[in-house]
Amino acid sequence: MTGPDVVGIGDADRERVLGWLRQAAEEGRLTPEELDDRVARARVARTAGELEFVLAGLRPGTALPRPAGVPTAAEALAALASVGQRPEAPLTLNAGMSGEKRTGAWVVPPFLRADAGVANVKIDCRQARAGAEVIDLEVNAVAASVVLVLPDGWAVNVDRLGKGMGSIKVRVPGIPAPGCPLFIVHGSVGMGTFKARPENWFERWLLQRQQWRQGGPPALPPGRNA
Repeated sequence: MTGPDVVGIGDADRERVLGWLRQAAEEGRLTPEELDDRVARARVARTAGELEFVLAGLRPGTALPRPAGVPTAAEALAALASVGQRPEAPLTLNAGMSGEKRTGAWVVPPFLRADAGVANVKIDCRQARAGAEVIDLEVNAVAASVVLVLPDGWAVNVDRLGKGMGSIKVRVPGIPAPGCPLFIVHGSVGMGTFKARPENWFERWLLQRQQWRQGGPPALPPGRNA
C-alpha cells in the first residue's frame, strides 16, 4: 500500500497547508520565526509525508490534506463496488504468467473478462452468488485455458465465441434452471481452450473436506462423476 511518504502532492495541497500555518500563527501557536521556517519547508515539500512533518503538533486529530487525484476511502470503495457492473468496466481476470483463479464465496458481477495468454484462468462459481440473471463473459484464450466451473442449474451459451486452432468444450446446460443465471460467452479462443463444466470428483472432495474443517457435515470419500 502506498504511504504518505511517497504520495505526491500538488500546489493546491501546499496552499491548504500554508493556510493552516497562517491560522496557527494568528492563534498564537507559532512564533514568527517558526511560521517562516514551516512555510519554507511547506513550499519545497514534495510528498504528503513531508507536509505531515510540517504540520506536526499543530492540528492533532485532523486529517491531512488529500493529495490531488488521490480518492477518499468512500470513493475507492464505490469504485470497487462498480467493477463488473458496466460493460465498459468488467471484472477482469488476467492470468499473466502464473495463472489466475477466482473461487470460494463471491458475487459474480454482470460483466466478466478472462484473459488467458500463456497461463490459465479458472472461474469457480460453486460457492458464488450470481449478481444478475444474465452474465456477460468475454474470453480471450490466446494459448491457454479459461475454465468455468458451475453449480447445478447454471447454464452457458457459446454461440458468439469465436474459435481459431483451439477448442470449446461445454458440459453444462444451455438453458438455466429457474432462478439460475445464464452465461453469454463471447470473444475468441486462439490456440487455447474454453471449458464450461460441473465440478469434478476431486473438487467436490476438497470442498467437502473444507466444510468438515469449518464444522460442516463430515467429508465423504472421493468418487468420480459419471
